[in-house]
Amino acid sequence: MKSMKTIGNSIDILGDSFSCPKSKVDVSDSWMELLEKKYNFEVKNTSLHGVGAQWCLEKFMGFTKFSDFLLICLPDMNRLWLEYLSEEKMSDDEIADQSNKIFKDYESFYSTGLHRILEVLFVSFIFTKHKKYKKILIWPSSGNGYPFRNYNYTLEVPNNVHIVSRCLNLISYCEKRKVENNDVIFFENDTRNNHLSFENHVILADQIMNFFINKIVPNPSQFKSNFL
Repeated sequence: MKSMKTIGNSIDILGDSFSCPKSKVDVSDSWMELLEKKYNFEVKNTSLHGVGAQWCLEKFMGFTKFSDFLLICLPDMNRLWLEYLSEEKMSDDEIADQSNKIFKDYESFYSTGLHRILEVLFVSFIFTKHKKYKKILIWPSSGNGYPFRNYNYTLEVPNNVHIVSRCLNLISYCEKRKVENNDVIFFENDTRNNHLSFENHVILADQIMNFFINKIVPNPSQFKSNFL
């Protein structure tokens, strides 16, 4: 590691529960807080648990001021932002009263085939802002990671942009499992800050800092899997 402190660098963050300040259940520092406290980043966070890529990109389209760096924890394309649901209800499981309407809207969406190209279109829009930032890091938070499921290798990635190959959801998924009698059992209730163990919060903050400051691309294989 070349440096332990950044000097007055700011970072825009967008995403879902993996980067949402509200997705904190204990007093240990999240990777976002470590960026502030350990590396002296000024963090400007626009994230909300339960949202999808559409919500993040619409928020991003409204940016008029830009920080030094951009980190997008790109959520799943399958989480649609439906206008008749508030942001709070989007993040709430108690939406049974709208279930029929939601089902029909999702059914209509998938019948168009747009879901097959949205990831490439969304990422392409992020690329259009690459001159606004010193560096951009796109780290898929959920879904299958990068390359995207329907990716046709047509993206021309700017030199100051990197897309991480393994999504945070898969890192979290490995952490949550335990083995009993050779059977894999998954925990139903996730009681960790932003779905990650504290040691992986430290690793994530280090890798983000090293990409933006020291030109070292993230290495998902360095994260720790916890078999409890």
